[in-house]
Amino acid sequence: MVAGTRRPGTRAQSGPIGYVLVFAIVMAGMAIIVLIGVGGLSETQSQSEIQRAEHSMTLFDSRAAMVALGDSNGQTISFGQGGGTFSVQDESGWMRIVHNNYSEDDDDEREVIYNKSLGALLYENGDQSLAYQGGGVWRHAPDGEARMISPPEFHYRGATLTLPIIRTLGGGNAKGSVDVSIQPQTQADLVFPARSPPTVGDEIGVPYNGTERNYTNPIRNGTVNVSVRSDYYEAWATYFRERTTGEVTVWDSNRTVRLQLKSIGGPPGSFTIPEEGESVPADGIAEGHPLKTFEFDIVYTNGNNDHFSLYDEQNNQEYELHVLPTGNNYHSSCPGSPPDSDVYVGMYYYSGDGSGEYEYWEAEIDPSNSAISWSCTSDGPQLSIDMLSDSVDMDYDQDAPGISCGNGGNKWRFGENIKCDYSHGDATLDQHAGAGVGWEPTVQYSAGDTATGRTLDEIVNHYTSVMGPDIDMTSQMGPGNSRAIVQDASSGTLTYETASGAEYITYLHVTENEIAVDFD
Repeated sequence: MVAGTRRPGTRAQSGPIGYVLVFAIVMAGMAIIVLIGVGGLSETQSQSEIQRAEHSMTLFDSRAAMVALGDSNGQTISFGQGGGTFSVQDESGWMRIVHNNYSEDDDDEREVIYNKSLGALLYENGDQSLAYQGGGVWRHAPDGEARMISPPEFHYRGATLTLPIIRTLGGGNAKGSVDVSIQPQTQADLVFPARSPPTVGDEIGVPYNGTERNYTNPIRNGTVNVSVRSDYYEAWATYFRERTTGEVTVWDSNRTVRLQLKSIGGPPGSFTIPEEGESVPADGIAEGHPLKTFEFDIVYTNGNNDHFSLYDEQNNQEYELHVLPTGNNYHSSCPGSPPDSDVYVGMYYYSGDGSGEYEYWEAEIDPSNSAISWSCTSDGPQLSIDMLSDSVDMDYDQDAPGISCGNGGNKWRFGENIKCDYSHGDATLDQHAGAGVGWEPTVQYSAGDTATGRTLDEIVNHYTSVMGPDIDMTSQMGPGNSRAIVQDASSGTLTYETASGAEYITYLHVTENEIAVDFD
């Protein structure tokens, strides 16, 4: 057969088959477009519904606050939703308030002030949810991240926590567009401060455990912990961090967050010199140079090695204030004429910055100086010394009596560091220049500098504040087991201006407020 010809009776089929294939491809493409479009439309619709629900839930929040706090006898809110479900879950989440270590005599005391469920009004649409809980509105995004839409009823200012706890009561559920009613149940029921006795058999509430102590302000000793368990705990944690500088701890395993606020125990005032290794707590020391009174009345025995210091170490910082009579006659003078002995004072501080360089100031105080005085008591010679005297000039130096690498410096808490381990670096006293202490220069003091013009008052104030705001002034007498100080006859006085930072709490005002939420 000649090329390019076709037999009679045959038919060309490539054209119709091509049309069919093209048609099939077009239809498949249209189906895919429709599916994508429907999915996108559904996602857009869901997102729009969530946004509408956010606005409505925020309105619900403001109306609920009016009812809970006594500004309204009832409210009704319309949620014009096309999809999603609403439910009231009165056992959802809880809030607990605990005062730890409230007793000066027992560091293990724990008083549960409040512990009840918060409840919630919940809206769910697909993989997203909104909740009104604890007086705030919270949202879970598709990626599971929780964030705050509007803040809870939690007001912290100037070391005062005002916490009107709002509990959501009720039950049931509804879909789509619903009307929600809010009715008051309990308004401003006092939790703290409070004087009323607790319900019989209820271990939570007034008075403090095992005491007759009422719930009264100001808060003293220990810490106040506010804990929240919630599906939106991460957002609660973010809010606590932004609202305060208290310590925030998160437990992902049980969806709980805790805010810890320290009480300002305040200055110790007058105190007996503690036994070696025991402490005088000084909490809430303000910035700048806040010390008002810092004095010792130290009674000595007829022993030797009359070294005495108060020290603390925290966050790798080291602080030691040392006092030592240096004369030879103060033991034998009494009874009779008061001793006439010089007194050595030293201030050691290490910043903990890892440099291994410490700062050290010292002075030898003549008995004619008004900063010290000697007297005789029935227990032995007594040294009275004013650690805030402006009549004593301190030298930036380091002789530190009783310290050498050979004896390990056991008459000082940080003797090894002073003489052997660390180096005596330069000192720049400028940390409080912005806190109203105008004299603090930016110049450096070097080892061996004398007659610097810095007084005992300035140096003790400076380093005590730098070490603060909380110091446990621990007693050191040495060396070894020697007890050259009559501990129970020796005393001190320490007063200062207290801090007002956002990690502290002085006043606590808590009320319980309950609302009933129903679907109409």
